[in-house]
Amino acid sequence: MKNSILLNPFAVLSDKKQTIIGIISLILGILIAHFMDINIQILRIDPTEKVSLLKSFLNLCVCISFLSLAFFGIGKIINKKTRFIDILNTVLVAFIPVYLSLFQNINNFLTNEINQIVEAIANGDIYNMSPPILLLIVGLLGFAFFIYYIYLLFIGFKTATNAKKAWHYVLFFATLIIIDLLTSIIINSI
Repeated sequence: MKNSILLNPFAVLSDKKQTIIGIISLILGILIAHFMDINIQILRIDPTEKVSLLKSFLNLCVCISFLSLAFFGIGKIINKKTRFIDILNTVLVAFIPVYLSLFQNINNFLTNEINQIVEAIANGDIYNMSPPILLLIVGLLGFAFFIYYIYLLFIGFKTATNAKKAWHYVLFFATLIIIDLLTSIIINSI
């Protein structure tokens, strides 16, 4: 049975198509992050007051380069035939759902809702506040995009490295968390 492009784009699309889609989505992602005022990190997005185009560019460059280099390094441990372009394409394509999730902050919706909740907590009014239904719906949609992003990273890594053993998967997730912590420090210092 032929693989679906949504289930495993890395097995369906050629390297060239993956690279083109990845680069175009990166450029769009930088612009979307800038206009939606969201800082992108590996395992989180952070709505802020203002994000410059340069900051969006640097954040994504840090995330993509560190993830690509780390996954390439452990990919070489798992399979000496692992190619850097396959890992880079995995990371570039996997970020597409993250870029789509940034639309949660249209008209600063997410920023305003978070600020209201923080203010309610600070004032002690959180117990009198009714749950913001639209925020819950938007949050669930954002969570679905996040799960798909992790899935794409995993399936792309698995395809690129031919990973099959449990310790390969543990190494993947441990590396993901460590690189997230490292890049968070770097991004927050920029």
